[in-house]
Amino acid sequence: VVFIGRNEPRKGLPVLLGAWPDVHARTGARLRLVGADPLSVRWLARRQRFDLEGVDLLGGLSEDELTIELQRASLLVAPSLGGESFGMVLTRAFACATPVVASDIEGYAQVAVHGETGILVPPGDAQALGTAVVELLQDEERRRALGLAARAAAEPYSWERIGRQLLAIYERLA
Repeated sequence: VVFIGRNEPRKGLPVLLGAWPDVHARTGARLRLVGADPLSVRWLARRQRFDLEGVDLLGGLSEDELTIELQRASLLVAPSLGGESFGMVLTRAFACATPVVASDIEGYAQVAVHGETGILVPPGDAQALGTAVVELLQDEERRRALGLAARAAAEPYSWERIGRQLLAIYERLA
């Protein structure tokens, strides 16, 4: 399971870390934290008494390494609490055919379709987040179907398509 983001309140990392011990105990899955400074995550865990068993602190990765993580992942978790204008991290996962469990916030709900490309849960609800993650991890057929739908949903956001649209706009302007 992959999380991509900084350790800042709006990204919802404490919600995920609060849910993780139960997810790990029930599934044996590993959580791979990308982007969050490992030292700040350890400090957060110490302050809030989060158990980091089954958590890999990867820190910053190159674009290629991030793509590999997403391609290997069973799912992406995006527990943001708000303030996301667009679900870029979701579309990145979708391009890798990786389904998501994400907060049902405006920026994510515009990109993800609940039940089609992933599962949307109430923001800040660690129990709902954990339950959704466990359900997807235990249902490979559903996870694969969501991943395929996610890949199709990412197509409008591909650089190839966007590049063609921009080129057409520039040609009209020229």
